[in-house]
Amino acid sequence: MPSGGCPRRVSVRSSIMHHVDQLLIEQGRFSPIAWLLATGYLSYPNYIDWRDGLIENLDSCFTAPRERIIEQLAIATNYARALGLSETRGTYLSNEQNELSISHDSKDDIYFKTDFAPAQDRMQMDLFFDSAPVYAENELIDAIVTRNKRKIPELLDVLYAFDSRKHEDYSLLIEQEKKLRSPGVSLLNKLTVLDDTLMPLAVTLLRTEAIRFLTPLWHELSDELTDRPFDPEQPKLHVSYSGTKAFRWADVAKAVEQEPDYVEQPVLLFRYAEACFKLSRELTGLEHWFLLFLLHTQSAEQLIKKTGYPLLSGDWQRFQELDPELPAQFFPAWILLMKPALAKQDFVLKGEAEGFNAFSLAKQLSAESLESTSIALRSDLKKLNPDLFRHFLNSR
Repeated sequence: MPSGGCPRRVSVRSSIMHHVDQLLIEQGRFSPIAWLLATGYLSYPNYIDWRDGLIENLDSCFTAPRERIIEQLAIATNYARALGLSETRGTYLSNEQNELSISHDSKDDIYFKTDFAPAQDRMQMDLFFDSAPVYAENELIDAIVTRNKRKIPELLDVLYAFDSRKHEDYSLLIEQEKKLRSPGVSLLNKLTVLDDTLMPLAVTLLRTEAIRFLTPLWHELSDELTDRPFDPEQPKLHVSYSGTKAFRWADVAKAVEQEPDYVEQPVLLFRYAEACFKLSRELTGLEHWFLLFLLHTQSAEQLIKKTGYPLLSGDWQRFQELDPELPAQFFPAWILLMKPALAKQDFVLKGEAEGFNAFSLAKQLSAESLESTSIALRSDLKKLNPDLFRHFLNSR
């Protein structure tokens, strides 16, 4: 775990902790596999190939250096322990019921297979561990996830003999999936069923297997939403939303790019920027986050709480702690002043607001050393915002 003291490392650590909080809210537990998928460190197709037994070690498919992922996961798991969550060591099986390996390193393999859940959930699991009810439920979960229609009714009957309440919950899950796939159901109703009913049910009942159950449904909805224009009145009824749930980052980016005026919609700028980060297009992602702050400052202040990019959320935390404080519209300019290397990138952001003017001045000032920058540029920045100018001088 990184040591304290370095502002950048502290801010990155805070960002990862926030990401753990988000997964706990959405899924009721912290699972390293879910975290890998949500951060873009693992693609969903590679995950499915691994579950099908086509990939020997999952870590061979990571999209970032394995050492960096291990370091960040250490921060996440230490935070989960600090929250008082209980550890549950899981086992992933292929369709042929062979145990799957995440890493050839046995220690890391266990590390990636350790989930964290509230103590009450763990207690309930331990109560019936290796017992007939648990076996029956696990068999049913496998049948549901693999869409084994022949076995599901039989396994539901078996579960009913042990736990009629759970039988009712699983029956509702199956019933709602049938409703989703019924002919004539509108796209809006499908979205509502999937988002408001199936997701919370699946997360509660299927736990870590909810990903395998839900993602194909989001894929199907995304296919149906392809080429449907964005409607601000129904912002979720668009591939930029369903594609995010399906881990189809390229589809998210393409759907946003097809919207002629997407920069006018804060949520589209947000979804596009986040998809770019997952696609390793970091500079494009940053550029669109800058646009979000410059064009839609209030929305940006809310949406940045949801970013999955640790460096950006870390910078935002540092920005909020500045003394003297700066208005949020100056966040992009401040980043360039703090990170001069970014000023040399080809960011072309034009507008009339003060934030745009500050960004332009910051780009010019940061591209050169303090001694070589013109007196006129420094004077212009000081006139525009004396506090921003003070932070500029303090950073050099």
